[in-house]
Amino acid sequence: MPGKRNPEDKRSRLIESVGATLKEHGYHGLTLNKIALRAGVSKPMAYEYFANFNGLLKAYIAGKDTWVAYFQSLELPEKPTTTELKTCFIKMLQDQFRYFHQDKEMQRLVHWQVSEFNPLMRATCENREREGLRLLELVDGHFRNSGISLKAVMALLVGGIYYNVLHDSAGLGTMAGIDLRIDKDFDLMLKTIAQVIGWAFDAAELANSR
Repeated sequence: MPGKRNPEDKRSRLIESVGATLKEHGYHGLTLNKIALRAGVSKPMAYEYFANFNGLLKAYIAGKDTWVAYFQSLELPEKPTTTELKTCFIKMLQDQFRYFHQDKEMQRLVHWQVSEFNPLMRATCENREREGLRLLELVDGHFRNSGISLKAVMALLVGGIYYNVLHDSAGLGTMAGIDLRIDKDFDLMLKTIAQVIGWAFDAAELANSR
């Protein structure tokens, strides 16, 4: 039994070492030498498990980017109401804000994602985008012909979450007077996410009732 567990243990250590190396050195410091040394696994063994360096990065990215798994875990009825969908979108972005704020590895990963082209990152983003669009399609009827774009609202909110958290993580101070290190301001951001999504849904309903 120990012999059977050992390969999986080494594989897991290599994947975990990608994240630790990313946090310490950034994406430009990601090399197989550093990762293997940190994991205590030889480079030939790393190649045996993952075929190449990209295979190791792919395994790390697939395990770290939780968006697709999150989409699949959403518990929505077969035909959700508009209110249920609005609640779902609010919860989804508030959860993203909390998770991204506390996870330094994910912050590094997103910084890498938006800083340079990488085929592995591109594939991950495309998978995430497909899942997100499926969810957005469920509210097409509510927003159609209203002049309100929930897609644009979500794009701005997601981008805003990323930038505000990265700005705070870099120690650059407040953003429009908001300090994410203060609980009151952090909670205000969560409340505002809910308000903005709520306003979009309400504005579309009002426009379609005229």
